[in-house]
Amino acid sequence: MDNLWLMAALALVALIAVAGITAQRRTAARQDAVLRTLQNDLRALCNAAVGMGDRVNQMERRLRQVAERQEALGLRQDQLNQEDPEARSYTQAIKMAHKGAAVDDLIEVCGLSRGEAELVAMMHRLGKE
Repeated sequence: MDNLWLMAALALVALIAVAGITAQRRTAARQDAVLRTLQNDLRALCNAAVGMGDRVNQMERRLRQVAERQEALGLRQDQLNQEDPEARSYTQAIKMAHKGAAVDDLIEVCGLSRGEAELVAMMHRLGKE
């Protein structure tokens, strides 16, 4: 009879151990699945960051090119202004119009005709809207 109780107790312990091992394996499998998902997400984020870095580098390169072209055009405009005093008056009129100068001020300061001054002022208003 004692052997029967001992065998039943051992069977019960074995059953509990099997149940514990099974539960532990299920938990490990779920954790592995979560880990794989997180690794995939991290890989995707890294790839996106690299792509964004490439895009930023490309935009910086284009910005430098535009700045260089703008500087070259500014230098060329300065040269033209020095060569042609009339162009200087238009440049000054445009700057004044951007600051909100009246048509009469453009006529007086820059020596433009009324039609020229009105045209510069009108173009400024269209550019602001």
